[in-house]
Amino acid sequence: MSKNIKAILSGLVVFGLGTNVSVASPIQAVSDIRGCNDPIIEGSAKFIERYSEEGVKEVDVTINVSGLSPGKHAVHIHQTAACEPCGAAGGHYDPGPHGFTSPDGNHPFHSGDLINIDVNPGGSGALHTTTTRITLSPGPLSLFDADGSAIIIHTNPDTYCPDGEVSGCAGGSRDACGIIRLK
Repeated sequence: MSKNIKAILSGLVVFGLGTNVSVASPIQAVSDIRGCNDPIIEGSAKFIERYSEEGVKEVDVTINVSGLSPGKHAVHIHQTAACEPCGAAGGHYDPGPHGFTSPDGNHPFHSGDLINIDVNPGGSGALHTTTTRITLSPGPLSLFDADGSAIIIHTNPDTYCPDGEVSGCAGGSRDACGIIRLK
């Protein structure tokens, strides 16, 4: 075998293609987002779980929404698959052994904390981010535990609470909600 072919095969093993890591199809989930009090607000979210080169599960999150006020809005995954009323979604998703779902208490370190979505003057916004804090597949970080999960878009931006637990620093009231479901 030539040196070049040996080098290529060695590289494939280094990057996990020659290991026992399963290369299955990505797991996907979706959410239809609706306004909590304003029926003009609508949108969708898509989640795609995939393995990184290091074998860590990464979840790509893509959100498109319209009808919101211009500016930045906090986006979080919340602990319960319920949106009627939007408060039924509970606190921020944080299943760890020291889970603390107070929106301001453990912020920005909850598993469900995402970055802000920026909404243009016409009321439309899009967000694309990747997180390793959640999974769609079974396990301790799965969004699909006994009571599921929801995505919430808040009225205000998330300041990421640099001063600790300060009321409203995680985005304040809820503008929109969507139950996350496997696709």
